[in-house]
Amino acid sequence: MLNIGRGNSRNCRGVSRRELLQVGGLSVLGMSLADGLRADDARKAKPIRSKSKPETSCIFIYLEGGPSQLETFDPKPNAPNDVRGPYGNIATKVPGLQVCELLPAMAERMDRCALIRSLTGFTGGHTAFPALTGSVQSKTTYGAVMAKLKGNSGDMPAYIHLGGKIFNSPGVGGGLLGSAFDPVEIADPTGTKVQLPQFTLSADVPAERFHDRRDLLASIDQMRSKTDASQAVEKMGSLHKRAVGMLTSTTVRDAFDLAKEKESTRARFGSNFFGQSLLMARRLVEAGTRYVQVKWYDWDGAWDIHGFNSTGVERMEEELCPRFDQGMTALLDDLQERGLLETTLVVAVGEMGRTPKINKWGGRDHWGNSLFALLAGGGVPGGAVIGATDASAAAPATDPVYPGELAATIYRLLGIDTNTDPRIRPFIGTSAPVAGLV
Repeated sequence: MLNIGRGNSRNCRGVSRRELLQVGGLSVLGMSLADGLRADDARKAKPIRSKSKPETSCIFIYLEGGPSQLETFDPKPNAPNDVRGPYGNIATKVPGLQVCELLPAMAERMDRCALIRSLTGFTGGHTAFPALTGSVQSKTTYGAVMAKLKGNSGDMPAYIHLGGKIFNSPGVGGGLLGSAFDPVEIADPTGTKVQLPQFTLSADVPAERFHDRRDLLASIDQMRSKTDASQAVEKMGSLHKRAVGMLTSTTVRDAFDLAKEKESTRARFGSNFFGQSLLMARRLVEAGTRYVQVKWYDWDGAWDIHGFNSTGVERMEEELCPRFDQGMTALLDDLQERGLLETTLVVAVGEMGRTPKINKWGGRDHWGNSLFALLAGGGVPGGAVIGATDASAAAPATDPVYPGELAATIYRLLGIDTNTDPRIRPFIGTSAPVAGLV
């Protein structure tokens, strides 16, 4: 086998065809050579944003299970009791805008946010596709597209997912772009030792051999010089250099280390999975990651409040809304205090909404006809409210926004010209951004 960094490429016998083929099959950070070459091509794509404008990162918060629009950002205080639910509404910093009383801290920050109340066209089932891709059929996430079009920034991976596997959505990730554009996955960001499976060394390569990056890169360079000078080999060398850079970069490892934060900061975000995930998301975009996808908890803690197989509407008060309220406001405040809010787009959306009427078990069931999306930072006009639902929050009454339009809005806010850049058309079709948000 080819022993990178051990000396086989340093003797006088040259590099055998077998060894070169083994390099072609070498997988670092979980990427095959073919995927790596595609990723390298993506990094060389021409920039699509003017150099005079700063690059915008994204923290996308996926609220698995589907939060109730009525107990969050679209309360209906004048509706019948079985629609309105047990909670009242409160005023916000935006004149005329009210939200559920379970979100008092967010109410004080709605002047920094834009709210879509008329999001529609979701399936009503447990699937992440419309929320994470902009289509009920696509498996190619926003993060994958951004990684393809924008590439990495320094040593940091372009696309990172925080949280467990996405429920009932097989293949969502790189999709049509291939596995090279799947996210780096961090299942549990709350532990003292975050596991980075894509950043571990194989058993036959001792860590001390990677400690001196120069030795490793020299081995690769010497090996490459013994082969034919082809563009493919050059690309292969570039890929491995970047992989080694990630493996040995203190920037990368420090970004994942929440222990470097003050205890007061960690407490501010909340001593729970969601809050600590948002804190890590901020660390990652601060270090250079372009797109961080945060999943709300694992399945037993999602926003599914049927009542018959979990607690019902009361769980919105006991657990869900308080943690969301604390974590989201801490994130917005922290980004603003660090001067990062203008260059960080924050999006929160679920996989569905909930039924207008409370069921016989005291919960709300699946509903795909109306749900909300919350956006902040990244040039979003604070205080904007897009659309409205009918008297029971069952369907849009004005200005419906479909998944493709949300996708086009996100891409535009992240610096992609959705009118003239042909590379984005396969992912948004003919959809245009929401006019009131860009």
